[in-house]
Amino acid sequence: MTTQYTAKAGRDVEVFIPLKGRPTPNVTWRRGDRNIAGDNRYTINSTERSTTLLIPKVTRDDCGKYLLEIENGVGEPKIVTVSLKVLDSPSTCQKLIVKNVTRGKLTLSWEAPLIDGGSPVTNYIVEKKASTMKAFQAITSECANTTYKVTGLEEDVAYFFRVSAENEFGVGDTCETAEPVRATETPGGVKDLVMLDSTKTSVTLQWTKPDHDGGSHITEYIIEKRTEEDSTWTLGATCRRCTCEVKGLKENAIMDFRVFAKNEKGTGDFSQIGPIIVKDFIIPPEASLVDYPNGELAVRIGQNIHIELPFKGKPRPTISWLKDNQPLKESDRIRFRTTDNKTAVTVRGAKKEHAGQYTLVLDNRTIKNYFDINVITLGPPSVPVGPIRFDEIKAQSIIISWDQPKDDGGSEISCYSVEKRETSHANWKLVCSSVVRTTFKIPNLVKGTAYQFRVRAENKFGVSEALTSPEVIAQHQYKPPGAPGKPVAYNVTSDGMTIKWEAPEFDGGSPILGYHVEKKDRNSLLWQKVNSTIISNREYRIIGLMEGLEYSFRVYAENNAGLSPVSEQSKHALAISPVDSVTLQWDVPKRDGGCKIVAYSVERRQGRGKWLRCNFTDISETQFTVTGLSPGDRFEFRVIARNAVGTISPPSNASAYIMTKDEIAPEIEWSPDQILTLRAGENVRLGCTITGRPVPQVLWYKDGKEIDKRTMIDIEITTGIGTSSLFIRDADRNHRGIYTVEAKNNSGTKKAEVNVRVQDTPGPVEGPIRFTGITVIDSTKSSITLEWTKPVFDGGMEIIGYNIDMCKASLEEWHRVNRQICIHTKYTAKGLVPGELYKFRVSAVNGSGEGEASVMASPVQALDRLTSPEIDIGADFKQTHIVKNGGIVTLHVAFRGKPAPLATWSRADGELPVYSTDEWDDNRWLKCNYTTITENYFTITNLGEGDTYEYRVIAKNAAGVQSAPSEITGPVTCKDEYCKHEVTLVRDLA
Repeated sequence: MTTQYTAKAGRDVEVFIPLKGRPTPNVTWRRGDRNIAGDNRYTINSTERSTTLLIPKVTRDDCGKYLLEIENGVGEPKIVTVSLKVLDSPSTCQKLIVKNVTRGKLTLSWEAPLIDGGSPVTNYIVEKKASTMKAFQAITSECANTTYKVTGLEEDVAYFFRVSAENEFGVGDTCETAEPVRATETPGGVKDLVMLDSTKTSVTLQWTKPDHDGGSHITEYIIEKRTEEDSTWTLGATCRRCTCEVKGLKENAIMDFRVFAKNEKGTGDFSQIGPIIVKDFIIPPEASLVDYPNGELAVRIGQNIHIELPFKGKPRPTISWLKDNQPLKESDRIRFRTTDNKTAVTVRGAKKEHAGQYTLVLDNRTIKNYFDINVITLGPPSVPVGPIRFDEIKAQSIIISWDQPKDDGGSEISCYSVEKRETSHANWKLVCSSVVRTTFKIPNLVKGTAYQFRVRAENKFGVSEALTSPEVIAQHQYKPPGAPGKPVAYNVTSDGMTIKWEAPEFDGGSPILGYHVEKKDRNSLLWQKVNSTIISNREYRIIGLMEGLEYSFRVYAENNAGLSPVSEQSKHALAISPVDSVTLQWDVPKRDGGCKIVAYSVERRQGRGKWLRCNFTDISETQFTVTGLSPGDRFEFRVIARNAVGTISPPSNASAYIMTKDEIAPEIEWSPDQILTLRAGENVRLGCTITGRPVPQVLWYKDGKEIDKRTMIDIEITTGIGTSSLFIRDADRNHRGIYTVEAKNNSGTKKAEVNVRVQDTPGPVEGPIRFTGITVIDSTKSSITLEWTKPVFDGGMEIIGYNIDMCKASLEEWHRVNRQICIHTKYTAKGLVPGELYKFRVSAVNGSGEGEASVMASPVQALDRLTSPEIDIGADFKQTHIVKNGGIVTLHVAFRGKPAPLATWSRADGELPVYSTDEWDDNRWLKCNYTTITENYFTITNLGEGDTYEYRVIAKNAAGVQSAPSEITGPVTCKDEYCKHEVTLVRDLA
């Protein structure tokens, strides 16, 4: 008999219980204390032998225990318990409540469903909806507990919430809040509570709104008061604004006040002010400068200066204005205007002299206050401060410098423009219009020529007047060079060492001729010169040193002007040959302490450090090799003896210093942040880290050629120990290429290279400009055709076209010929005056702008150019032509000339029936044509079959000038293989 039943929701459940008893037992089905026989939900069928309970389409509400009671009057009644488990979604959650409500947040809490649907609840689904909306929105579907904190709620919106449980069979019914809930709280305290005014019977208070209103609108503000004698707070006033006057107070009473904000949740925290004496309040005169940050006003020259300041004060103050501490009076240009709470001054058409300090004076007889506004007039800067200084004068360049203008016009100086002129010329030429510093190098000067320079400052409002320099002649002015770099010693041995150094940053205007080296040991006071002849390189090996002494060195440079100051002296270096390992030998002690010496210990000391043991096992002999020494350091060694009874001797005297080898091949690593592709005018910065021992020698190359600072003055190279860098200011197309840095020492050589790309305007087009045709259009116009090749350098960007300029050779006034950019390397200039001499120049254009122009070497005249006729006989013309009698033969002759020549053919034995074609027959030439031949071919007819002919061509131009006859064709025989009784001659009209 089955008493445990499990069924899925929606299915029928039939409970069958067999019966046995006599008389037939009476059957009663109950669920709890309720008899279910009368419930239409259930169907009960009972017989003598069994009873059946049918529950149709079970739900979660049908689960539980069912009791079957059987009795027939004999014995005690029997009860059978039947359990029914229905697999369904959970029932409704219980007791959904809202708690812990704050601004924008609240917490939901509920109890688990009474019926879990035959499966444990896995999670809860929490939903919300605004009271004005119809649909719920899910907040979370993964809540594992029976509480959930809801955040992000809008403060002015009322919400309904509902919760449903979920198990493996689905989601149960929802449990919903009965009333909408707002996520609000009491408001915060009011801020900035101040006394605004007071009289003999009232006090006016002012405040600002709380930082938060608790999520609900503030309905009113409550002001409470108390006197100094009475500690009880009483209501003073209520209001809806942030200003309130509390009336009905006693004169000279000492009062405290506090203000509450109130919303639908109640009153918030209060803000208190006091003690306040109830009397007529004197407000010091004040003006608000909030509209003038930092107390400044900037005005363009020519515009109006308008200063307007709100003010207050009690009693009402009198108003006056000052300009630079002097009274400002009203005039046609200056106007004043004052209202109850504002005062203003206006200056029409501002000039530079109107800049300065404007002061508002407020005076209420008890207090006088001053409020300053600094007016800045915006316009072009003043002239740069001179005089122009000549920092470096050379034959081809001069470095000038100046000082910034005293007045920047109210805007940062953006750049300077530099111009030059030869003193023998009146015209100024622009050198550079974008100088960003107060120094500039003017290149491309003519040696021995006198120049003047002028500088203008520029800001965003305009350009200043020019500062002009005195005359200066472009010629070398030598000075002794600067001090060389600090020497560095490497490749040290017992009797010598090599030093290297950097060239001086300033060569004195004259190339460095060489260097001199001096040495000094640590214990000496005098420097000794090392070299007998001048040293041309920046590296030198000093020999003849004494082993064991420490030496330092210094260097000075020499140019045509003399010797430089000495460099900083190098670090002291010990003259000792480096080793990889050290083998030590010693003698046995003179006394053994009465017992045999059984072991020795060797110790080492690095510099002035601690003594460390070198051996890990006892040494039985009087010799030991020490290995594992760090490279590039110096060491001392000592020995300790031990006898058979364990007595240890004092340490021996320390050995002399021994230097270990320090050799590592160079390595180069480029800086990760360097930019290799840049635009013209930007700076090139290349840097790298160089390691190696001894310190490697560093060289820089451009496109495989070593960079020489004396010739490549625009490239700055800085090399220190471990680093080297290259800097180019205002790069242009000439600075593009492969840059290579090379580091080398005794252990090897290392190179690294980078490709620097500079995007610049194109270079000049390749000349010379060639003329491919000059033609006269009519009696008033002529044309000249120019042709050129592409520039060698395209500026790092594709060439998009060319511009062509021309001028009359007698005027030198250039003007642009082409209206649209020319995309080909050929152009015809039209509209020229016949017979006039013209010059032309061509410049290429890319995305960065227009490049330098290539100027035609010599002027050209606009006129027709005549060339005498010329004939070019090809190999086909010279061969023997065999033509059938009566056939056709074609002869081709190329000729040229300007104007186009007139061609005449003739024959050797007489004239041909046509003009200008010659035929050789019977030892004389005959003309073949009687009309002018304008094509480069001609057909000769009426020839005799089997006859042999030769032909030639003569060209003739419109002036009647004939050329010499062309070369003769080979013999031509008229046969059937070719044509019938005719020959065609072909000529070239080139």
